[in-house]
Amino acid sequence: MNLSRPKKSKWGLFIYLLLFTAVQAIAQTQNPIVSGTVISENGESLPGVTVQIENNDHKIVASNITDEKGLFTTTGLKLGEIYNFSFSCVGYQSTQIKAFEVKDGTNTLLARLKDSNEKLNEVVVVGYGTQQKRFVTGSVTKVNAEQLSNYSGSNFAQQLSGKAAGIQINEASGQPGSNPQIIIRGIGTLTAGRNPLVVVDGFPLTEGTSFNYINPNDIESLEVLKDPASASIYGSRAANGVILITTKKSKADKFNVTIDAYTGFQQRADKVEYVNAHDAAIFFTEARDQGYISKDPANRSINDDRATRVAKGASLRELRLNYLDPYLNNQPGLTDTNWMNEIFRTAPISNINVALSGGNGKTSYYTSFNAFNQEGLVIENGLKRYSASIKLNNKLSDKADFGVSLNPSYTIQRYYDANGGFDEPIGAMAVMYPFFKPYNDDGTLAISQQIKANQPEDGALVENPVAQLKMIKNNRTFFKLYGNAFINYSIINGLKYKFSLGGDFSQSMYDFYNPSNLGAYRTPAPKPATTSQTDGSLTNYLLEHTLTYSKKIDKHDFTLLTGYSYQKENSFSTIITGANIADDNIDNIGGASSFTVNANRYRWVQISYFSRLQYIFADKYIASFSYRMDGSSRFGADSRWGKFPSVTAGWIFSKEGFFPEQDVVSFGKLRATWGRSGNNQIGSYGSLGIVTGGNAANNYVWGNTPASGFSASTTPNLNLSWETNTSYNLGLDLQLFRKIDITAEYYNATTSNLLLDVPVPQQSGFSSSLQNIGKVQNKGVDLNISASDIKLGQVRWNPSANISFNKNEVLALAPGQTQIIAGDIGSIITKVGGPIAEYYGYQIMGVYKTQDQFNDPKTPKLPGTQMGDYIVKDVNGDGVIDTKDWRPMGTYSPKFTYGFSNSFAYKNFSLSFSLTGVEGRKVYESNLASRGEAGEGFALPTKYYFENRYHPIDNPNGIFAQPNLGNFSAARRATKASNLYILNADYLRLRDVQLAYTLPSYVVKRAKIANMKIYVGGNNLFTITKYRGTNPEGTTGSALTNGQATSNYPIARTFIFGTNISL
Repeated sequence: MNLSRPKKSKWGLFIYLLLFTAVQAIAQTQNPIVSGTVISENGESLPGVTVQIENNDHKIVASNITDEKGLFTTTGLKLGEIYNFSFSCVGYQSTQIKAFEVKDGTNTLLARLKDSNEKLNEVVVVGYGTQQKRFVTGSVTKVNAEQLSNYSGSNFAQQLSGKAAGIQINEASGQPGSNPQIIIRGIGTLTAGRNPLVVVDGFPLTEGTSFNYINPNDIESLEVLKDPASASIYGSRAANGVILITTKKSKADKFNVTIDAYTGFQQRADKVEYVNAHDAAIFFTEARDQGYISKDPANRSINDDRATRVAKGASLRELRLNYLDPYLNNQPGLTDTNWMNEIFRTAPISNINVALSGGNGKTSYYTSFNAFNQEGLVIENGLKRYSASIKLNNKLSDKADFGVSLNPSYTIQRYYDANGGFDEPIGAMAVMYPFFKPYNDDGTLAISQQIKANQPEDGALVENPVAQLKMIKNNRTFFKLYGNAFINYSIINGLKYKFSLGGDFSQSMYDFYNPSNLGAYRTPAPKPATTSQTDGSLTNYLLEHTLTYSKKIDKHDFTLLTGYSYQKENSFSTIITGANIADDNIDNIGGASSFTVNANRYRWVQISYFSRLQYIFADKYIASFSYRMDGSSRFGADSRWGKFPSVTAGWIFSKEGFFPEQDVVSFGKLRATWGRSGNNQIGSYGSLGIVTGGNAANNYVWGNTPASGFSASTTPNLNLSWETNTSYNLGLDLQLFRKIDITAEYYNATTSNLLLDVPVPQQSGFSSSLQNIGKVQNKGVDLNISASDIKLGQVRWNPSANISFNKNEVLALAPGQTQIIAGDIGSIITKVGGPIAEYYGYQIMGVYKTQDQFNDPKTPKLPGTQMGDYIVKDVNGDGVIDTKDWRPMGTYSPKFTYGFSNSFAYKNFSLSFSLTGVEGRKVYESNLASRGEAGEGFALPTKYYFENRYHPIDNPNGIFAQPNLGNFSAARRATKASNLYILNADYLRLRDVQLAYTLPSYVVKRAKIANMKIYVGGNNLFTITKYRGTNPEGTTGSALTNGQATSNYPIARTFIFGTNISL
């Protein structure tokens, strides 16, 4: 056997090297690299460009963002496959590189993006149509979804605050589900509704519809028509402005899934605090002492003991409370309940939204599902909403297409009845002292009769607010379904017909129960239990036909719209009130043995014809005319039809040959409008004589039998019609350096035919009749400035700012009428020549601190004034203090409002925030005047009052009157109308902020995710204001009492964490 080693073969070594090289080559070809550079037209590198890569199935397989040098690199693409590369960036036109084949090794791309006049070319919805922004001549403001998305709330109105000039959002209440008030260019009515018309995808929602039915995640864009010229196409419903909401739809043929979810918590954003038990004991003792000595200072002393005081004729209010002595002596272990901490809480908030979209060449769809849960700041209060949006579009043929959208929602609300009185928990806190416990020693709720038993010397005047919240049932449920269907048909080239049918159906149920063992203000338990159930339903449908003809001949461009509309609304509600409830454990209407039933029903119908013609010559001269006729059953038979015309004109002067090179001013347009619109928000039967029954005053005896009668309660007015808003608007639109957009507008709007009650002869049997009479004017200036894609090194900045000035004036009231008096003490007055709801009051000069000062004959006083009360200025110098010394002290309507929004992007990070503010606003703080700062020794004082009250020793420089329980005088209460309680309500608020990070594509692609963003944010994080009430926006009442604050539900400071995922 030959055991020698074989010789190495040269061929074997060659084959080995060949196989090694092949394996390496194969490995390289299996992992090709695609890298590229993105530059601008002038060759500058563009960081922050989004790069999306699609395969032949139109599925996004990778995405990337260019670095600071404009470079991107992608791996994982398949050799030999064909891909489409899309490039997009704010401020530039998107572009594509199509059908790119991936080859061996490193593949390189170069993409060049052109500057985009995106804002001028964007499409604006204008009512029954769209226009390019550059050709819009009316006053239309567009807010897109990105601008709205930073605010985490239940409705779009909260998100809109501060985003546009001329639009004032007043969030009067922080209760989940509450509707903010939207005022567009001032208040133009005294008694009719002030709500703008809200139109969703062409369907006008029912008047007064809660904004919470509209899922903010579904909103694509929002246009606000601010002047009658742009809004007059909606006729008799447009006087308060129109908000057009366009919801999202599928943007591509490919299937997409987007998930947006956040969770967080809310806290009170106000700074009102009441005193603790020790300070409360000092306050109540001072109030009783001052009440005692002020009636006879020469013979009474605060050192008199109880027996001495009784001997000197002291009333119960002038005797000290023995149980306060331990508190005055700081004895440890005493009850010290902070009732605000008991009824307010840190409340969770969460939202999840899932949207699916896709389609093919003929059919596209968009579907979303939303679950929103917001617990209230007040315990046992909250809102849950479940909603969906279903939208389907289909191209039936080359000439016809069809679309349908449905929007169902179901809402559950544990309602808080903020009526402003002592019988609601926030109001009850003012007279529920910290000496009382919310719970008994055994853990059960301490109701007022138990509190009285435990403290017989001074029991509670109101029911335990914690017990109210936990034992009273006040549940509400709402179901709503609205949507529309349409079909478009192209008759001939340029002529299109559209038929649409929309509907709005809603059902509601209110379930209320108040048990017998709960007391009320000055009404201790037991009392009869109360229960009620309210069921309501509403149907509203709209049928419309429109024809649109568009034609371009050489330099002439025409668009003609004409249409017909029919709308009908029906509403029905039943209220069942139960009595004689045997057992509080049966907390519903079924536990009652006797019932009272009331039913309400209304309906109204409107028929309309409308038309609009727009003409553009040479892309620089624009003219438009619109006309609408509305016939409404709400108005008198002799005045049923209204006519609402408008005329607009625009001139794009930047396109003129004489205009200088456009390096600085890249776009310039002047525009002017005149138009008329109406306000039909007066109810359905204002023009009719109403007959009422069901009350004792109408009962009579027929023979020997009692009978129920009816009587006329209102007079008919066959000429009753809508309030009419007539205005003109002048505007200037500029774009500088292709990046900075400026819009400035001046408007002058006059509302005539105001609906007012006018006195009629007594022999008519009525005191007044509702008539069209009176006139109000609003004029002002709106200014918007925004910039896009400003580069600060590697940071991209998009700022915007707006400011609005408005002046309101009443031009006329009823014949012979010069003013309307309103408010809780008649100090809110609407006068001819002045603004609506102007506050009047006394000028407080200080506090009477010495007897010589008090006895000075040169200083007149209000009747009943005592030592420690307020010194009131004799403004007219007649030696008498009365309402003739009242002077105007401002209104709730501010002199101007403003907003700032900013967004910054750096690599994968983004930061955005917005600020809102008002200047020149006043609020009549009747809540503090009657309670926390009244100093009457009845209501618990706020910390601010306690620290600033006058006391001859402890606080000789105090600004508030000295506590005095014995002085429930007209003098003390008359000074509620004064500069002391008409407060400066100017504020600057950080409305929303969001910090986000977009995960790199190489991270998310492993999970087969196209894009993923995580973010943290907040709402109302701080407010800079001198206002010491609950909320400088928080007011209640009509236009005639605008700005009178009561015990408002505070707004929330919100903190959230969320994520947005695209699959």
